[in-house]
Amino acid sequence: MSAAGTLVLLFFLSVGLNKQVAEGCSCAPGHPQQLFCMSDIVIRAEVTGEKIIHNDENIPGMGKIQYEIQVIKVFKGFDRIKEIQHVYTNEMSSMCGTRLGCGQYLLSGSITPEGFFVSMCDFLELWDRLSLMQKKNLKYRYLMGCNCMISICTEKSCQPSTKNECILTNWSSLWPFEYGEPVHESACIRHSDGSCGWYGGIGKPSENDTMDVSDV
Repeated sequence: MSAAGTLVLLFFLSVGLNKQVAEGCSCAPGHPQQLFCMSDIVIRAEVTGEKIIHNDENIPGMGKIQYEIQVIKVFKGFDRIKEIQHVYTNEMSSMCGTRLGCGQYLLSGSITPEGFFVSMCDFLELWDRLSLMQKKNLKYRYLMGCNCMISICTEKSCQPSTKNECILTNWSSLWPFEYGEPVHESACIRHSDGSCGWYGGIGKPSENDTMDVSDV
């Protein structure tokens, strides 16, 4: 990457991280599909309650929030979900803790010795705020594209370096999204020849796409 391209990349990263850094929590921007693929579990769930779990030292703000949830649908982590009834996050936003209200959410996060943990750096959103295309991506496309690689490029002319690479130039597609900003709806999917490419149409993908889109 050229020096100019590097400066542009650093600028956008600093803008995207400004809010999190100010709060003491730094989140690396990423495409929703990347966050999906990095997560141990991705589910649609109803948040029905919460309580604060204090640490052993009982230091204010240093505990964890336990959210009671009812799982509605599993998109990833079928073999790890078991009978999960709670999701946890750090109490303080400076430690990347996130606050959830009652309602239905898309929740993604990690399995730890303490349970299913989420943070403000994970792909978390009120279910009703997701577009129809995003919901279909969660159901079909993201998982099928986890063997693809999504790369960010700020140059005028960007070409994939390998056949399984999708190039991303639209910064508004990176998570976390700003309120009022359009949500990127494309998914990087694998074709039958092993190559990867962006899919963002309303209809079915081409004949080379390997996913089942029978009820998209």
